[in-house]
Amino acid sequence: MSKNKIDYQKLYQLTADVTPLSGDCGQLCGGICCRSDSDNSLGMYLFPGEEVMFSQREDWLQWEQRDPREDNFPESWQAPVNFVSCTKPCPREKRPLSCRFFPLAPHLLKDNTLLLIHETLALPYTCPLIEDNMALRPDFIEVVAQCWQELLKSPDIRDLVEMDSRERERDGLLPTVLWWGD
Repeated sequence: MSKNKIDYQKLYQLTADVTPLSGDCGQLCGGICCRSDSDNSLGMYLFPGEEVMFSQREDWLQWEQRDPREDNFPESWQAPVNFVSCTKPCPREKRPLSCRFFPLAPHLLKDNTLLLIHETLALPYTCPLIEDNMALRPDFIEVVAQCWQELLKSPDIRDLVEMDSRERERDGLLPTVLWWGD
C-alpha cells in the first residue's frame, strides 16, 4: 500500500518508554481506552505496513480486514486496511502506534506545517487528558512529533493526515496546538 517503507521497529523503539504523563494515565479513567466493549468494536487502524509488528495470532487482539472506501480513507489507500480490537489488556511493549500516540493527533496546515493537537475523533468515552487539557510530558510530545515526521514520508499516510486536517478545519475542530513544527 505505502510507497515509502516505514521502519516500524524504529518507531516502536522510539515510543517504548515515553508516556503522556509521568504515571499511568489509565489510573485517571480506569484504562477506558484499553478496555474492550461487549462486541469488541472499539479498536484502532494500523498504519500501512504496521502489521509486520504482529504475528496476527496475538491472544489479546482481534483482527479485521476492512475496505478503505467503506471506512473513510483517501482514494490512494488500497484494500485491505487492518483494524484491531483489544480482547484483553495488551503487553505494553507490543501496543500499536495509535495507542502510543494517544491523545495526540497530527494536523497539517495548508503550507504543510505539522501540528500536534488533541485527538478530535468522536470517542465513545471521555479521556481526562483531553477533557481537562492536562499538560503532557514534553518528551512524549517530542517523540510523537518525531514519529509523525517519519510517518508523513509515506504518501498514503500523508494523504490521510491531509484529508483529516481539511475535514477538521471545515468542521471547526482545531483544538489547542500542543506542538508546532518548523
